[in-house]
Amino acid sequence: MDSSFLIIFILGILYLIIRYYTPKIKGYIGERRVSEILKRLNSKEYIVLNNIELKIKGSISQIDHIIVSDYGIFVIETKNYKGWILGYEKDKYWFQVIYKYRRKFYNPILQNQGHIYALKHVLKNYPYLRYYSIITFTKRATLKTKTYTDVVYTNKLIKTIKKYDSAYIYERTRNEIVATILTARKNSRTEDKKIIANSTINRNISCPDCGGNLIKRNGQYGSFWGCNNFPKCTYTRNNR
Repeated sequence: MDSSFLIIFILGILYLIIRYYTPKIKGYIGERRVSEILKRLNSKEYIVLNNIELKIKGSISQIDHIIVSDYGIFVIETKNYKGWILGYEKDKYWFQVIYKYRRKFYNPILQNQGHIYALKHVLKNYPYLRYYSIITFTKRATLKTKTYTDVVYTNKLIKTIKKYDSAYIYERTRNEIVATILTARKNSRTEDKKIIANSTINRNISCPDCGGNLIKRNGQYGSFWGCNNFPKCTYTRNNR
């Protein structure tokens, strides 16, 4: 084989590898950075799940970060882009601009709406949940966006999460929601099993009023079974 041809061939392979893997590596670095930031949240109020893949109707939805909290469900999409980021709430595509370089990418707000749709499908037995979509960019980017969805830099992420401070989810229900997500997770891990084992949901007992799952709760007069569709369904039965 001619040496010049071999060099061109090798350079071509290297170009394809760099082109394919560099965005994935940058994305992974951004996600790891956000994961570290989210560790600052109080674990008694917020349970952080990273890199969750859900298979819904034949499609895979890869969610960077889910936070199950006393205040609702936070769904976070992380972007590790540099340059100017241009876009509006309902645009199909946003633009990354670096000097004369201009590249379009799918609107992350719409992308995250798809993630929330998948999550709602998994958590269909909890119809009262509030979902908060947050798009976070690292400081490599300069945001030139106009949206009503939260689009923030990573250093503003914790503050953005904490502005939603109306608690309505109890600890037991929060743990059940986490276990439900991890059970549905396509890319399951060994440590997920420990969390799932702590779930108090009894899938063998159905609510006779709405068909939901009954959950063991503690009340003034001891423990009892209540429907997980509360407050829409108020069915209860004694624990016996």
